[in-house]
Amino acid sequence: MPLIISEISGFIIVMLKKLILGIIIIVFLSIGGLVLFFPLDSFIKKKIEESAGPYISFSTLKIGWNSIKADNVLIKTPAGTDFLKIKQLRLKPSFLGLLRKKLEIKSIELDSPELTIKKAKNGKWVLPEFKKKKGKGSAMEVIVRSVRVDRGAILFADEVQGARFDLTDVAIDMSSRLYFFSAGKASINASAKVLPSGKISVNSKGSMATGNFKGTLSIKDINMILLKPYIKGDVEVKKGRLNLDSNVSLDKGNVTAPSHLNVRGLDIEAKGAIMGVSAPLVIELIKKKGEIDLDFNTWGRYDNLRNDLKESFQKKVLAEVGRTVTSPVEDVMKEIRSLLPGKK
Repeated sequence: MPLIISEISGFIIVMLKKLILGIIIIVFLSIGGLVLFFPLDSFIKKKIEESAGPYISFSTLKIGWNSIKADNVLIKTPAGTDFLKIKQLRLKPSFLGLLRKKLEIKSIELDSPELTIKKAKNGKWVLPEFKKKKGKGSAMEVIVRSVRVDRGAILFADEVQGARFDLTDVAIDMSSRLYFFSAGKASINASAKVLPSGKISVNSKGSMATGNFKGTLSIKDINMILLKPYIKGDVEVKKGRLNLDSNVSLDKGNVTAPSHLNVRGLDIEAKGAIMGVSAPLVIELIKKKGEIDLDFNTWGRYDNLRNDLKESFQKKVLAEVGRTVTSPVEDVMKEIRSLLPGKK
């Protein structure tokens, strides 16, 4: 999941950058009066496709002296599915920087965006594509002061595991003291509701250009039934609420995230083992404590993360129940050996 989040974040940044540059082309042609000699709709469509590719479209474009508005922005995948829909995209540009080959955007506001993240049955993520420019022309530096998202939605579907998550009321507030797409410091505050209940929030500061960030990830009151497709083994989850708090550091692609996990009100039926511990012991722990509460660590490259959740869980069972068994067979063999002479 961290890998796909990173990839999707990159796609969205590239999309915004290309879409903004495409719209700016139209703005300057409009200021110069050149648009008067062309059919406006087809001309805009052509220029946007040239700068951003054929997978980006919008219904209307309104250009003012200090703002640009695009309605019904749509980003599609090569498979023809929707990737990102935006009811209205509002930009407030500053044209003075263009004299220095810099495009400065005071603010970007996305009203009611809907992002669809899908993993197909073949195991591949369904993502958009963008045309690559030929040649090595000097790229225009894009400076973005702030980005705001209101009333957003994220639809996640994993056809491999048969899982689906719907996030609503997505709100994002990103601001930068210097540059957003380029160098400089940025802060990101984001939150969303997870249907049918629960909330996710992210707060971090760092640099979008270097990828160095420090922040917190908080997941509250998530219905455990949503995670059933990812729970391995013969386990039936009837109810439960998951809470997770992580302090995340990202340093040039390297992640460290000490975390605290708490699962309350858990009701399960299980056979065999759960994370290397025999199911009866896990159920005994739940009955004794009423919750599962432990610390664990995550580390590694963002595209190859590791964690010690399994080991931490086994230590928790050992500390609370007094013993831990990594296999139901071992559990039975220990009971048999305890009955033999000289083996007690």
